[in-house]
Amino acid sequence: MIVTLAALLITAFMSPVFAQKKLQKSPGGYHGELDFPLSWSRYYSYAEWTKIMHDIRKKYPHLADIESIGKSRMGRKQYLITITAKSTGKDTDKPAMWVDGAVHGNEVNGISCSLYLMWYLLTRYDYDPYVYNLVNDCTFYILPGLNVDANESYVVYPNTPHNPREPFRPEDNDGDGLYDEDRTEDVDGDGELSTMYSEDPKGEYKLSADKRQFVRIEDKREKGQRFRRIGSEGYDNDGDGLINEDDIGGPDPNRNYPSGWNLQAGNPYPMSEPCTRNTYEFMLKHKNIFAGFHYHNTGRLIMFVSPPRKDSQQSEAEKQQAQERFNQYLEERRKDNKYAQAFDIQVRSGYEEDMNAQAKIVNMGARILKNYRPTPTGGSGQAQASTYDMLGAYAYLIELWGSPAFEADENDDGRVSDEELLKWIDIELTGEGWIMPHKCKHPDLGEIWIGGTRKKHMSRTPPARYIKMEAEKNVLFVMYCASQFPKVEIEETVITPATDELYWVEVAVKNDRVYPTASDRALKLKRAVKDKITVSSSKNITIINAPKGQVKTEPTNSRAMIEIVTGKGAEFRLKGKQTLRFCALVKLNGSSGWVEFKVKSQHGGMTRKRVEIKVSN
Repeated sequence: MIVTLAALLITAFMSPVFAQKKLQKSPGGYHGELDFPLSWSRYYSYAEWTKIMHDIRKKYPHLADIESIGKSRMGRKQYLITITAKSTGKDTDKPAMWVDGAVHGNEVNGISCSLYLMWYLLTRYDYDPYVYNLVNDCTFYILPGLNVDANESYVVYPNTPHNPREPFRPEDNDGDGLYDEDRTEDVDGDGELSTMYSEDPKGEYKLSADKRQFVRIEDKREKGQRFRRIGSEGYDNDGDGLINEDDIGGPDPNRNYPSGWNLQAGNPYPMSEPCTRNTYEFMLKHKNIFAGFHYHNTGRLIMFVSPPRKDSQQSEAEKQQAQERFNQYLEERRKDNKYAQAFDIQVRSGYEEDMNAQAKIVNMGARILKNYRPTPTGGSGQAQASTYDMLGAYAYLIELWGSPAFEADENDDGRVSDEELLKWIDIELTGEGWIMPHKCKHPDLGEIWIGGTRKKHMSRTPPARYIKMEAEKNVLFVMYCASQFPKVEIEETVITPATDELYWVEVAVKNDRVYPTASDRALKLKRAVKDKITVSSSKNITIINAPKGQVKTEPTNSRAMIEIVTGKGAEFRLKGKQTLRFCALVKLNGSSGWVEFKVKSQHGGMTRKRVEIKVSN
């Protein structure tokens, strides 16, 4: 008796209705950059970037939809754009990447990175096979501006690099019964906020030799022009003798999320701010969100949420020895790969796969972003902690830019001296970026001096000419993460005669991506739907309901233990880069028939394979 088989594989995702129209195979060719032209050498106001979102959606209606997920405290809509190929299915039926920018008002380069991702995916879809496949297979939920009120203020009005940061919840910072009555102001009308000084014979400052800075006087006997530092630019609006002591801003929005929330940082209660509550509620409802990127600044960090850690029972000496072994291990790895990363983190039982996947992802992130350093991140009411802890989705907080440390640091000591900074401004920025000390008339203080500091987009947010450089690298990292979303596939099929008319039919189910089909955390939270394999057959084949468990299909091979699939199917979870084998015991009535395996995964898609069985004597 000879048994033969033929297998028909049906792909994991629906085939797109539209083929790639303008495939570009050359790295030196056109990839749609001018199909929707945009300048990436400036920051956009709320009105401008929301118009860009609506305009690009009109151009690519088959790939994008826009909605408002709610309004801010001041009534601005929080617009979210959903990007996926509608021809390949609904957005909620595909694994999704969440991206938000600028939860802190002054971190508006997060808006730029989010907008750039939107633009990159849509304009390159017809040209770039990599983008084409991602947009067909995945969904991207992009919220460019999260804290839209403070975002708008930071871009449009004169501000320091560090303010406004919080949502505009009225607060009485100085305890005088008034709310937000003493804000920063642009005294000299130059569109920037700097530091105020007054001439004072007993002052502790003087002008530097090049007249560009106020520097501290070391020798108190030194003669010449002296200055006293007044403080940041502004007025005493409430007549209490203080300047700028009650500015706009409420609780820290990235301490307002539920995971690890505490009253001191996230007051007055979790999700008190509309901008954070709207965001969290959207994510809570969309269980297809598999991972999230939250853009911040500053520091060039890839901060990932590590799983709960195991309590250490080691002595201090043992910890020290373990740390030395770890450092040696990492040093050896970096001899072959300077971007190699490793983390001396022991996680609790049941969270090993999450730690393993995160480590692999951020290793590639260090390779893609080049000068960013991966590090675990904490909780204390932060968005990324809630994304993982509360929703079971993998989460990354990206600290963008980080001052001109890498661009201006000539001696590679990890810091930028005043001399190096000014040299960088003069050469790379052709003099742009510095507020020269100058006289000004203050209505309350009389003649004062203002200046000697960087301009606004010089520290936390990069100068305009660096916006695209930062955004493009980060887009590549986001896309790499999405490319590693799980994908179930059925590959190898084997038929083994059992006895008489009974046959074992085996299949191998694999996930060759870095991420598992569900995170350990999602399983703990019971938000994950387990993968399931089912089997069906032609009328002349009967599926035998063998006892649940594993079976040895090769009597002489002790390792050939395979999970049995009965008529009710079998549930499982595929880890990253894992293959599992399943089998069904079937009875053939006649000379031929078929058996079909179907695998369905919440985040890994659906695939099925039909096996034709033919018996000839």
